[in-house]
Amino acid sequence: MKSLAIVMLSILSTACAVHPTQAQTESKTLAASSINPESIKNLAPFPKSQAGFQRYVIHLPENGNDEAYQVELIAGKTETVDCNQHRLAGNIAEKDLAGWGYSYYEFTTQGQMASTIMACPNRPKSEKFITGATKLVRYNNRLPIVVFVPNGYELKYRLWRAQDIQAAPIN
Repeated sequence: MKSLAIVMLSILSTACAVHPTQAQTESKTLAASSINPESIKNLAPFPKSQAGFQRYVIHLPENGNDEAYQVELIAGKTETVDCNQHRLAGNIAEKDLAGWGYSYYEFTTQGQMASTIMACPNRPKSEKFITGATKLVRYNNRLPIVVFVPNGYELKYRLWRAQDIQAAPIN
């Protein structure tokens, strides 16, 4: 059962992901697109800052089809680590901007990291971006994505694009 779940997850992630070269091309195309001025105007009601946090603001470009995209928020920290797989304990929570119907996000962590425990003899340590839990949010070029991240951590993001709808076979 566990292997079936892994295979299904692999198929799903392959179906949803954009090929890296396609993503790079698309990223350049989106970056060249104009940012919706409405997104910049709509930043005003969001909190300016919080003690101990940095405010990240993502203005998404117009793309003609917001429904076909999602934004994955990825919070983490660059650390010098060994060959093991590392994971940062933390969570990105959605917060309500009272009175506006908008949401912003806050990454919280105590800084603990978990890792596998493989031996790494004769392998040098390297700098890696260690992530916590990620969050998929709706693509909306009319609103900024505002995320508060504790000092010492950073935010990255990735765009996901849906493929064309496929007809399911009847058995």
